Amino acid sequence: MKVTVEDLSPSKRVLRVEVPSDRVTERVEAAFREWGQKLQLPGFRRGKVPMEIIRRRFEAEVQEEVLRELIPDSYREALTEAAVDPVSQPTVEDVHFHAGESLTYRAVVEIKPLVTAKDYRGIALERESVEVADPEVDRALEYLREDAAEYAPMEGWPALKDDLVIFDHEGTIQGKPFKGGGGKNLTIALGHEGYLPGFTEQLAGLKKGDSKQFALQVPADSPRKELAGRTIDFKVTVKEVKKRRVPELNDEFAKTVGDMESLAALRDKLREQLVQRKTREQDGELRRRLMNTLVRQHEIEAPEGMVDRETAAVVDELLMTLRATGGRMEGLTDDPEVLKATARETATRRIKESLLLEAVARQENLTVTDEETEAEIQTLARLYRQEPSAMRTSLEDPVRRAGLMGRILERKALDFLMAQATISEAYHLIKPA
Repeated sequence: MKVTVEDLSPSKRVLRVEVPSDRVTERVEAAFREWGQKLQLPGFRRGKVPMEIIRRRFEAEVQEEVLRELIPDSYREALTEAAVDPVSQPTVEDVHFHAGESLTYRAVVEIKPLVTAKDYRGIALERESVEVADPEVDRALEYLREDAAEYAPMEGWPALKDDLVIFDHEGTIQGKPFKGGGGKNLTIALGHEGYLPGFTEQLAGLKKGDSKQFALQVPADSPRKELAGRTIDFKVTVKEVKKRRVPELNDEFAKTVGDMESLAALRDKLREQLVQRKTREQDGELRRRLMNTLVRQHEIEAPEGMVDRETAAVVDELLMTLRATGGRMEGLTDDPEVLKATARETATRRIKESLLLEAVARQENLTVTDEETEAEIQTLARLYRQEPSAMRTSLEDPVRRAGLMGRILERKALDFLMAQATISEAYHLIKPA
C-alpha cells in the first residue's frame, strides 16, 4: 500500500492512500463469494445462485460493502505507516474505486500541532499584598453566629419574621381536595419564599394552637399546569412556633464554635483563615494571568476536533452551573447560541493552554513519578468516593492513564512556570479606598 503525507497546516495533514489493485480484487471476490453463500433468490436454493447473476444484479451493493470495510482498514494502516496520530475523525475525499484498478482516496486529518514554547521563563507578574480588614473578620464572625443559631419552642409566642412555624394544612379547590393539597407537621420559616406566593404572610402573628382559613391564587405560570390560575382555599393549624436565637459574641461562643479560649483568639484564627483563602485566590489569579500572557505570546492553531470536544464539555459544565444556581449566574446567559459561543471561546483557550503546558513539560524534560501518580489516585479516590484499588483498575485503560499523566504533567509545568516567573509586589501611589 502506498501512502503519502501532505502538510496543510500545523494541525492538518492530508494522507493520500493507494490500495493495490490485487488487494482490492481479492476483497471484491471474497465479498461476492460470501454473498453467494448466503443469498437466496426465487427459483434458487440458498447458496446456489449462479455467480454471474450475483455479479450482474448486486455489483453496486458488493462494491459499497467492500468500500465500507476497505477504507477504514487501509486508513488505520496508513496512520501507522505515516506515523500520524489524529485527534478527530478524518474527512475522506476523492475516492476512486473501479473494478480491476487500485483504490485511491485522500483523508484529511487533524493532529495535535507540535508547539514550541518560547520566552516562558521569567514572565513578569505583580502580586497585591494580602490584607484582611476588621470588617471582614466581623462578617466572618456574623456568619458563624448565623450558623450557630438555634430554634426554641415558645408558648404563646406570635409567629414573626425568621421564626419557624410547624403546622398542618388542608387545601381544597371548590370544596374538593387535590393531590399535594394537604400535609402534616410541615415546617416553614416566615419571611422566606413558600411553595405558594403569599402563604408565609398568612401565618404571621399566629400562635401555637391557632387555626386560620384563607384563599390564595396559584400563579398562571405555575409548573403545575392543572392548578395554574386557580384559587385554593386553605385551612391551617399551627402546632409549634419556634423563636430563632442567635448566640452572643463572647468567650463562651468562641469555645463552642471554634474550640478557642477567647473571642479574641477566635478573631485571630478567622483572620488567619481569611488570609490563607485570599492567598489561594490570589495564587489562582496569578496563574491565570501567567497563562494569558503565555497564550498571547504564541500563535497556536487549535485543532477543530479538539475544540469541538472541549466545547461540549464546557457547555455541560455551564449547564450544570446554571441548574445549580437556578438559572441565575452573574455574567452567564441561558441563551443557547450565546452560551455555545462562550463555551467555544473558553474551549479554544483551554486547548491552547494545554498545548503550551505540554510543550513546556517536554522542553524541560518534566516527568511524572510513581509517587505523584499514586498521590493523584488517592486524591481522585477521595473525590469520587471510590476505593483506590478501583481507581487503579480503571487506569489500566491506556487512554485513561495517558489522560491522567497528561493532567499531572500540565500541573507540574504550570508550577515550573510560576517558580520561574518574576513576581513583584504591586505598588500603588494612591491607595484605593
